[in-house]
Amino acid sequence: MNKFVNGFFCSLVLGTCLLFSSCLKSGMENLVNSSDKLLTTVDYTYRFLYNDTLQKGTASEQIMEGRVCEVLFYKNVEKIDQDGMTGFRTTLTYDQNSVLKAGPTGSVSKQMLFKQFENLIQKDQLSKLWVYMTISDAATISPKGDAPTLGEAGDFTNDQIYTVRAADGSSQDYLIETVKGF
Repeated sequence: MNKFVNGFFCSLVLGTCLLFSSCLKSGMENLVNSSDKLLTTVDYTYRFLYNDTLQKGTASEQIMEGRVCEVLFYKNVEKIDQDGMTGFRTTLTYDQNSVLKAGPTGSVSKQMLFKQFENLIQKDQLSKLWVYMTISDAATISPKGDAPTLGEAGDFTNDQIYTVRAADGSSQDYLIETVKGF
């Protein structure tokens, strides 16, 4: 009986994999030799860690250490062309609604996180920002010179340059200018 059940489930899993994998083979644009190398958006966040207490004062009280608070900046974006280089000038602002508090609600309020963020951002300014960029399909992006690596906190106090490389090998540099509007 056990062999039958195992065989049945293996057949079911294999059949499901084959059934759902076929959707990836039709109707997809071939981008192998694409020359698209656009950078279309730049988004900024700030992250910091905090500790929170869930169900405070009860027998089920639980201290959550190292929770991540993310602050999503509002942005005013202008396309720029400076010294023959295309790019974006982004002015960042924030308010209390910029604070994104994830997970179960504990004793730390959004207002408390906002105050903590304001103290941190006054010290850090533009030096510890997480930046996300949207580029063309099948393209890659890399920092040029001393520009911060994407995917980790970086210093955007000065203008930065990123290179977007298309699938066909052609590339374009983009100037990223970040302006403190707070």
